[in-house]
Amino acid sequence: MKEFMLFIRNEGNPVAEFSPKQQQEHVQKVGAFIQKMVSEGKMKAAQPLEMQGNMVSYENGSFIDGPFNETKEVISGYYHILASDLEEAIKIAKSDPRFEDGKWRIEIRPIMKVDGINK
Repeated sequence: MKEFMLFIRNEGNPVAEFSPKQQQEHVQKVGAFIQKMVSEGKMKAAQPLEMQGNMVSYENGSFIDGPFNETKEVISGYYHILASDLEEAIKIAKSDPRFEDGKWRIEIRPIMKVDGINK
């Protein structure tokens, strides 16, 4: 099995306009998806991320701290998954029920294996 990071991207909060009941249903639906993936041995970790943050960069001998996001789209969470190949990782991403509840995008990135850094 190969490891992949799936970065959940969106603009704002796609479920902000939902009623509290609809928001709870969304959370339960996504939670059930995560639980299923964990029980199948396909999900290593999943976490939402807060909307605020900061970006640290280094240029010309100096660090620059600034706003982390210069666009409207942010990474609002991630999944660390196991899949046999990129095609299976895409299939897993497409099965995320959050797509039923608004405008979301998921970026799928294979985790590179480097001797001395990861197993």
